Amino acid sequence: MADQATLPPEIAAQNKGPGILAAIITVSIISTLFVAGRLYVRIKILEKLHLDDYFIMISTICGWLAVGFSCAAVASGNGQHFGILSLEQKSGAILWTMVGFLPGIMSFGLPKFAVVALLTRILNPSRFHSAFLWSMTTLCMVSLLGCIVILFAQCTPSRSQWDFSVQGHCWDHWILVHYSMYAGTFSAVTDLYLAVYPAVVLAKLQLNVKKKLALSGALGIGSIATVVAIYKTTRLTSLASPDFSYDTSDLVIWTIVEGSTVTVAACIPIMQPLVDMIFGNRALNGSSAQGKGYQKYGPDRSGNLNSDLELSSSGQMRRKRGDTNYEDALRTLDTKESQEAILRQGQDLGGTTVDIKTRHNGGIVRTDVFVVSYETDSATQRAL
Repeated sequence: MADQATLPPEIAAQNKGPGILAAIITVSIISTLFVAGRLYVRIKILEKLHLDDYFIMISTICGWLAVGFSCAAVASGNGQHFGILSLEQKSGAILWTMVGFLPGIMSFGLPKFAVVALLTRILNPSRFHSAFLWSMTTLCMVSLLGCIVILFAQCTPSRSQWDFSVQGHCWDHWILVHYSMYAGTFSAVTDLYLAVYPAVVLAKLQLNVKKKLALSGALGIGSIATVVAIYKTTRLTSLASPDFSYDTSDLVIWTIVEGSTVTVAACIPIMQPLVDMIFGNRALNGSSAQGKGYQKYGPDRSGNLNSDLELSSSGQMRRKRGDTNYEDALRTLDTKESQEAILRQGQDLGGTTVDIKTRHNGGIVRTDVFVVSYETDSATQRAL
């Protein structure tokens, strides 16, 4: 990190510092508002926190730590050209930028665990698929943390990277760049998979197109994080730049933007009850709520939580006692359980045509017609 040649005045005057602060603080505030809305839904409306909520809270703390370290780096001269900084400024810019990368990576790695926790709870994948989701996310997080290990281990002693009074030996900086590109690509692929997977499952359900699109969009909005991750990966070459304080500015910004984007994407599927409370209707199914519609999400008189439907491993809906999930919006009357309930209240299938009716206060009538055919030379009958 030696001094560069004297820069022209117009270049020396360039300073990305204010832009860094404006961008990272703005996106962090936005993501924090979404987290606050999520926690309001879970604590005040649903009255229950889940594992994914804790992941989101920790990632939000990490995001603000990254903002704090980035602010310290800017105060030391990050965002300005390395050649015009004093030795003290260079040391501070390098140190605080490096330290800020750790919570920055955590801020977009941990929300992936929150998404997996949500998806495995509401979509109820097979044991193998559930293990695959957790393993993929864990491997992604380990890969991302590997970037930090290489970042601090690439020089011996590590302190020599920011303390110019210490002599050290360093690896080729491109080792860190190439590994970081691998980790960034893996992160993008993970985000994409977690966004596409719910859409594939929902496509198999007996829901109208509007519901499928709305739910797929809510659960799959993490695909936006994929775009951010890919773009951020293109900025990783700045880690090997001799103009470290200026060229890494975009990487600092996009690291925090990625964390905020993943956090917002993880919060949106939980926000439906809050939207209902504010707007007074169910956006996903088009029905109007009566009175304080958000109360349908809270505990009932028996102490159980409402809206506690989840998917069985076969893709059907089933109810889980004491567990409130967002998949309340996935309700459908075309389930095997509802048909069996009607059949149990009907008549015996003793003729060629069976008329089965169930009535609830004279309001709903269901009629099923069963046609029974007989083989010509057999007493065996088949129901078609």
